[in-house]
Amino acid sequence: MRAVTLYLDRLKELGVGGVTFPVGFPLYTPSFPDYSAYVQFYKQVVQEVRNRGMVVEIESSILFANTAFSPITFDYSKLTPQQFEAERKEMVSALIQDLQPDYLDLGAEPDTQYKLTGFSEFSSPDSYTTYVNSILDGLNRGHTKLGAGSGTWLSDTYVQSLAANTSLDFISLHVYPVVGPTLQRLLTFSDIAKQYGKRVVLDEAWLYKVGTLQASSIASNVDVFRNDAFSFWAPLDQEFLAVMVTAAKVEGIGYISPFWSMQFFGYVDYTSSTAGLSYQDLATALDRVASQNILNNQFSPTGTFYGQLAGNGLTTTTAAATQPAATTVFLTDKPSGLVLIAGLVAAIAIVAAVVLSRRR
Repeated sequence: MRAVTLYLDRLKELGVGGVTFPVGFPLYTPSFPDYSAYVQFYKQVVQEVRNRGMVVEIESSILFANTAFSPITFDYSKLTPQQFEAERKEMVSALIQDLQPDYLDLGAEPDTQYKLTGFSEFSSPDSYTTYVNSILDGLNRGHTKLGAGSGTWLSDTYVQSLAANTSLDFISLHVYPVVGPTLQRLLTFSDIAKQYGKRVVLDEAWLYKVGTLQASSIASNVDVFRNDAFSFWAPLDQEFLAVMVTAAKVEGIGYISPFWSMQFFGYVDYTSSTAGLSYQDLATALDRVASQNILNNQFSPTGTFYGQLAGNGLTTTTAAATQPAATTVFLTDKPSGLVLIAGLVAAIAIVAAVVLSRRR
């Protein structure tokens, strides 16, 4: 837990206002190995977050089992659709009862969930809406706000169906590619949600480093995601963050979430020895750099810029001296109450987020 608390302390110093972290199915189910240990761990994490006065959002989608992003294997084909839906609902109920997050996202990438599981519930807007409603039906939400949504690389049909035909509190959006119509869809999706009285939560966003949309899955392309580790991308990462915050101001989005929060503490330099590293080896190298900087209380230029988005007036070590001049224009005329959110990265896959409003 020491790694988690230290990470939270650094994020608090950066000016963030909460954390977003994923708890994917079936991890938080009684039949999963070491279930009780996971429950106790997440309870401690939430308590540490609360102790710092920070907001909690949980992304409860599908665990990235059987992929390069997780060492966990799980055979989804052993579950019938009926078993899957029943266990998903039980898990969501347990997360609300045990952890009482402020926000809980049921999933914002139906295409990714379909690829991971093969379940038809994720294969179309109508079936996904039916699936979401089956979870919501009779669910004791307590004070937790529930959401679901779509990535902006998909058409607006998922968002339209979820906004019009469910009792969700918010529509969750993911933004990665910025080519083609994807950025315009962020605005379109937000307008659809508002049309039906739904809030918008942008709880995953990071610059997807391609020039064109590719046929392979956005969320499982290690050849693209390995690029995120390299330091020469930092100026564009900062510009992307500024664009997201600006879009949030324009659209009245209350919550945005940059995904790779380790880059707030460091990157890997592109050299002849790192250029050919695999995704896993680059992730290990990045963790090593960022962990050392967390211990030394140093932020990367991107982390410093993130703090500036919050108007935090950082006073840190030499990392804070680097000014991201390309995007400081977006820092003027901040809305009142601008609060940053970021994620834990130690021991759990983490997402960083920005809260632009405390409204719930």
